[in-house]
Amino acid sequence: MGIYVNRTLNMKQISAIGFDMDYTLVRYDSEAFEVMTYKEIKKKLMELKGYPKIVGDLKFQLNRAIRGLVIDKPNGNVLKLSTYSKVKHVFHGLSEMDFKTQQKIYQGLTIDLNDSDRYAIVDTSFSIAYCVLYMQIVDLKDKFPELAFPDYKTIEENLLEALDSSHRDGTLKDEVKKNVKKYIVPDAQSVEALERFRRHGKKLWVITNSDFEYSKLLLDYAINPYLKDHKSWQELFNIVITAANKPKFFTDKLPLLKVDPKTGLMKNHHGLIDDGIYQGGCAQTVQKSSGLNGEQILYLGDHIYGDVLQIKKTCNWRTALVIDELIAETEANTKSSAITGEINLLMKQKIDLEQKLDQLFDNELEKGKKPAKEKLQDHFQQIEKVDKKLGKLIRSHTAFFNAFWGETMRSGVEPSRLAGQIEKYACIYMAKVSDFIEYSPRTYFRPKKKTLPHE
Repeated sequence: MGIYVNRTLNMKQISAIGFDMDYTLVRYDSEAFEVMTYKEIKKKLMELKGYPKIVGDLKFQLNRAIRGLVIDKPNGNVLKLSTYSKVKHVFHGLSEMDFKTQQKIYQGLTIDLNDSDRYAIVDTSFSIAYCVLYMQIVDLKDKFPELAFPDYKTIEENLLEALDSSHRDGTLKDEVKKNVKKYIVPDAQSVEALERFRRHGKKLWVITNSDFEYSKLLLDYAINPYLKDHKSWQELFNIVITAANKPKFFTDKLPLLKVDPKTGLMKNHHGLIDDGIYQGGCAQTVQKSSGLNGEQILYLGDHIYGDVLQIKKTCNWRTALVIDELIAETEANTKSSAITGEINLLMKQKIDLEQKLDQLFDNELEKGKKPAKEKLQDHFQQIEKVDKKLGKLIRSHTAFFNAFWGETMRSGVEPSRLAGQIEKYACIYMAKVSDFIEYSPRTYFRPKKKTLPHE
């Protein structure tokens, strides 16, 4: 896999590299974790919210949702948007919405995602189970109106509450602790890349919302067995911040505690910090203690809002996003490249035919005449033949990607909203931390020149 560049990033100028832990430094088996999350949300809905028992019979379908979708809460719809916040694809419950119905509801309008009362964004890997279950319960509500389901908006609110509760009460993390091998995917090359950074004089930080006990368990499992130059992750990382409470870590000044790694006991800490393990605090303290400016710090995370957007707005650190979906997406792009080439050729043919048809209309209309049907018929038939071929190819192309939503990074010919957010806020992005192993820690990452429409 490669590292993809949105903005120039000279690694020779980067003195410190910070990492989120979950889904960044430590890779999860997404499907295993989402199945567990799905079951726990269902359990809470039935036990705490009184949802009908039929919910317990639902089965998890991983490909029903992808990251970057948007839930229209009052209407029970799930939307895929372009980077311009235009609706491109809609499901109501488990049923795909036809274009005419979609147009009646959304009328080509730009969706205002600041309206959090109406829209919810599926923007993390932890949100897939919640979105799948929303679609399934909406479907049940429509099929069985006699059952005591709340309205669409309340369903979403109940699901989000159950998901948040499962994180807060430790249910999900307790399950991971019981069976780390099931949920965590070791990656020896990521550890190799980290030690290589240290050999080049980079400071390494961990800034995670997970508590110390959970962080220690995962880092012991995912890092320690693969170290060659260091005895443990505690020696590898200069500073580790647990329970960071991101994104507030990047915007607020929160209490800071020093953690004793041997006992897990904590004590208040004030002022600058040395190498060690901490809880809470803020980015300003970490940066000031390091003696670095924002342009010398690179931070990697998997969450656009919590890990990247706030950094850009408040800290001026350089940013990188880890997008696990890129593994499947790039493989699908490679496998479908021949079909993509055929589609491009046919689209060129179609455009040429349409231009000739327009020219025929122009020539007649400007003479005050209507084009003769017989003159037009051949053009329409040729365009229809191309459209049929295109339709078949597009269906074949889509089959390489998600069966319901197609490409994660595109909405039709336009970038998806997720791709647009990545481009806007991430200097670089990649599928996994170990992708750094293919590049020197001194690499000067430069974006490819983008062709503008007028060029």
